Amino acid sequence: MTEDIVNELGFMALGTRLKRISDRMNHSSRMMYKKLNIDFEPNWYLILLVVEKKPGTSVMEIAASLGFAHQTIMVMTNKMVKKEYLQVSKDDKDRRKTIFHLTEKASEILPQIKQIWEVGKKVIYELLEEDLTIIKHIQVLEQNLEELSFGDRIVNKLK
Repeated sequence: MTEDIVNELGFMALGTRLKRISDRMNHSSRMMYKKLNIDFEPNWYLILLVVEKKPGTSVMEIAASLGFAHQTIMVMTNKMVKKEYLQVSKDDKDRRKTIFHLTEKASEILPQIKQIWEVGKKVIYELLEEDLTIIKHIQVLEQNLEELSFGDRIVNKLK
């Protein structure tokens, strides 16, 4: 049997464990979309929801609403534009500002993607054995890391 040092480290490897879970879920979601013959990436759904809710949303607004880096959103939206899920234009008031609208293709597929996510929500609930306590813990972790980074906390403790 293979040794799993990450499991052995327990909470000390929290970031790695969360990343590992995220990678597994993203990979599995990608395979699911392929099985369903949908040319779509799992993390695009959130961007579609933001743009659907507020057409003409900028990269910075999407990044702020999702808590992602500007560059991450740029990479994702560029791929979505190439796959014809997003239409890109420049803001009338500030030509430097890139804004997005859903394409017809995105509007057509969005109901199907929403249905998939509704089923996914039920599956996550089952995976968590109907105990959503982890969500509260993740919110506390995110809030505390927003106040002071993990690295800064370590440096402060070392002083």
